[in-house]
Amino acid sequence: MWRFLFIAFLLAHGGIHLAMWIPQPKAEAPFDAGRSWLLGNQRPLALVLAVATAVILVAAGIGLSTHADWWRAAAVAGLAGSLGLMILFFHTWFLPIQMVYAGLLIGLLWLEWPSEVMVGV
Repeated sequence: MWRFLFIAFLLAHGGIHLAMWIPQPKAEAPFDAGRSWLLGNQRPLALVLAVATAVILVAAGIGLSTHADWWRAAAVAGLAGSLGLMILFFHTWFLPIQMVYAGLLIGLLWLEWPSEVMVGV
């Protein structure tokens, strides 16, 4: 059960990145995901980073589903990339998910969560 949920999270999260950053923002949108507080309007950079992060997250989900040993490294890279993207293109709406990313990264890197028994790899 846990393995399936973690696979679903990784795959869905990759899709959310694409859905969030690829479409052009509408005028009534509450924020522009391509506008960085640090770099200004950097939509092309945001698109490249979002697509790369989505590919890595989906790869991690596929790796976990096929019992590949490298899934954890890919998940860490994808989540770290996602966290970096959301810091670079920060908006207050991103704060809750940034806390989730930080917790997942701590779990994956230092707490060895999810355990091999939990996910079968």
